[in-house]
Amino acid sequence: MAITAYEQCLKIDPDSRNAGQNRLLAMNYINEGDDKLFDAHRDWGRRFMRLYSQYNSWDNPKDPERPLVIGYISPDYFTHSVSYFIEAPLIYHDYRNYHVVVYSAVVKADAKTIRFREKVLKRGGVWRDIYGIDEKKVASMVRDDKIDILVELTGHTANNKLGTMACRPAPVQVTWIGYPNTTGLPTIDYRITDSFADPRDTKQKHVEELVRLPECFLCYTPSPEAGPVSPTPALANGFITFGSFNNLAKITPKVLQVWARILCAVPNSRLVVKCKPFCCDSVRQKFLSALEQLGLESLRVDLLPLILLNHDHMQAYSLMDISLDTFPYAGTTTTCESLYMGVPCVTMAGSVHAHNVGVSLLSKVGLQHLIAQNEDEYVQLALKLASDITALQNLRTSLRDLMSKSPVCDGQNFISGLEATYRNMWRRYCKGDVPSLRYMETLQKQDIPDELTTKTSDPEKITVSGDTFPSTVKCNGFNQVPLPMSTLTTSEENGNQSNQTTNSSKPS
Repeated sequence: MAITAYEQCLKIDPDSRNAGQNRLLAMNYINEGDDKLFDAHRDWGRRFMRLYSQYNSWDNPKDPERPLVIGYISPDYFTHSVSYFIEAPLIYHDYRNYHVVVYSAVVKADAKTIRFREKVLKRGGVWRDIYGIDEKKVASMVRDDKIDILVELTGHTANNKLGTMACRPAPVQVTWIGYPNTTGLPTIDYRITDSFADPRDTKQKHVEELVRLPECFLCYTPSPEAGPVSPTPALANGFITFGSFNNLAKITPKVLQVWARILCAVPNSRLVVKCKPFCCDSVRQKFLSALEQLGLESLRVDLLPLILLNHDHMQAYSLMDISLDTFPYAGTTTTCESLYMGVPCVTMAGSVHAHNVGVSLLSKVGLQHLIAQNEDEYVQLALKLASDITALQNLRTSLRDLMSKSPVCDGQNFISGLEATYRNMWRRYCKGDVPSLRYMETLQKQDIPDELTTKTSDPEKITVSGDTFPSTVKCNGFNQVPLPMSTLTTSEENGNQSNQTTNSSKPS
């Protein structure tokens, strides 16, 4: 329904950035790796890029071993899902060799914003507040700061700065953390991932080149307000409680079907689901009605709205014995929170990054036995966990320590892999190996073959269909790449988005 609504908006205004990017985000919830999903992102990126002039030269010295300047650009340096994964780089970077410049587009700063800023400045980094500044002006700031590698952390989610990335102000540009798919933007060189979220034989297509970190592509910094791990509630209740605190958009009809199978197979079990929209009675009733149609009585379901205080949100995990992941768009922050609070999570492997985030997290924590390969196996894993309350309690008491000692929470080791990845990107640039420039050169050709391939870091190839593009037009020191009009989307310059994202203070 949402995708149809966005497409109707685009028929009225094909240049709506909000509708175009919200459409892309929404497609991740229901489409798993088909060509339609990639084509939509690719076409959006081509159309969007033509609205901006691209820099085609940089003064950054091509010394492969010199200290680098790393820029991180995001609106999410507050109590938001991304913040739990960007904290480790901000803290553990070797600032002498990887000087950090933060471009913060935070709409409303909170205590976490202030803490991040103080830590960056204390380490000798730079913090620039860019909220409300035109994206082209931000690109000029990036140039002035002589950023070597610019990393965007938002993708197509709310308040992103892809307009800045479209200007290509840095010689190397990267997307990471905030979006589970290709941005589709030809000016971005790399997308950071790992071999579990994006296996080397993945069939998922990307405009960017995939670069895999040696461990997990994420490093989680738990909230200091989390509080202690509580005993598994089944000990006192006498029944099993399954739960999910994921974004409601991730809980698709197929997910509900599988969850209902589990609940119906475990006598007296309950389901607790928490997400912001449950403050609305009509949303609650629609959700309960959907479960009742699947044979699960509404009296066995507890629906919780947004919990404002982070401590209370984390302690709400004490209500559930077993966490149930979503698919094909798996949880990220909610999975990390669940494990840190001692609640085991059942997840399912899939064919795309969004589906495999739980696979990456659980594999690195040592919970591979909770990764299902299909729906039936997912159900059986949940039933097996539910059958042994003593084992659940034993796992619960050990899970926080297990996670804390895993690569998922090892910031020092994580940053070593990340910095080595940045160094390799820079060495490649110094040799003239720049994925986005190759891609854009292809777009600029007048006659492109029907099929072309773009190199990735690994043996896989990305196949995209070719079009006919006008020659490059140079203006004011930029490259302007005119692209053919698409029926999909483009952008208002520096327009704010209302993308459906995880709720800002209690992320999924």
